[in-house]
Amino acid sequence: MTSDSDLALRYVDYLVGGDESILEEAFAPDFLDHVSGRSGTEMMRVVRGWLERSFADLTYDVHAVTTGDGVVMIWFSSSGRHIGSEFPQFAGREPTGRRIVAEAVHVFRVRDGKLAEHWAVRDDLGVLRQLEGGEAPGDRPRRSG
Repeated sequence: MTSDSDLALRYVDYLVGGDESILEEAFAPDFLDHVSGRSGTEMMRVVRGWLERSFADLTYDVHAVTTGDGVVMIWFSSSGRHIGSEFPQFAGREPTGRRIVAEAVHVFRVRDGKLAEHWAVRDDLGVLRQLEGGEAPGDRPRRSG
């Protein structure tokens, strides 16, 4: 049986490689994406397409995966060179060629060993700032103490 953590990591595997079998393997048939309000895995395909057409040399860095009570959360950063603006929130922006780092936390409800629901907290404002020449999250000073 696949662990809840492994299911969240399979989501990142799908973003990285686009292996369609992951959608059937890891996602429930009635999967609900609360970000878009859509049911099914089609929105996952749409988002992956937006990523491919918006960023070249895309990489992912998983920072943490936590689980409990049928919920799994995965925090990761993605980084790539801006080559297009397929995401609706960035529509109309000319490609900058800049390296962009986007941080996000994705939350999934797990049911019967599959990802059944999805929410996301993304730093879209940080991405917009970088598109306009601002610093990437890793370039900013961090508070310590």
